[in-house]
Amino acid sequence: MNRNPSRAPRVFLGLLTALAVLAAPASRATVVSVSPADTSVTIGDVITLRVVTTAFPDLKGYQLVFGFAPTIVQLQGITAGDVLTGTGRAYSGYQVPDYVAPADTAWYDAAMLDGSTAGPGVLAYLTFTATALGTTLIDCRGVDFRDSQNAQTLPACESGVVHVLPATAVRATSWGQVKTIYR
Repeated sequence: MNRNPSRAPRVFLGLLTALAVLAAPASRATVVSVSPADTSVTIGDVITLRVVTTAFPDLKGYQLVFGFAPTIVQLQGITAGDVLTGTGRAYSGYQVPDYVAPADTAWYDAAMLDGSTAGPGVLAYLTFTATALGTTLIDCRGVDFRDSQNAQTLPACESGVVHVLPATAVRATSWGQVKTIYR
């Protein structure tokens, strides 16, 4: 018997790696994120952020929960993205109201009523109004995907940031002043 003792640890490590890859949940291959991830606006601006997903083959329904600082931005509404609307089939999307003051959570439940859909794409649009100076995290507090068999998948989730900056002062210029510059 001609065994190479230095090869045994490498074979064992290879088997452990293969088992870890096979045992790792496929859910972490899918990522849900806020896009753009970093946004700067001024007070009074209306901001629409996209909640996007990477590839997901069988999506029957999902729930999104994002937190924010209500002293800096105010949620105006949540609408369905192209993951739901792009199929042309019936779907349901519902913004869950935040009954506890101050309203600091954007919560959205959605499901396909006819068949299922797939990613990648936009899951939802979050619309905010900037109300005060500061920075707020659009904090991912939970994402739950369900497939056609109602099997749960918990994808990885990435938060975003909104910076509300002071307006830049602009000096009024008359047409006569502009003409003198370019003569």
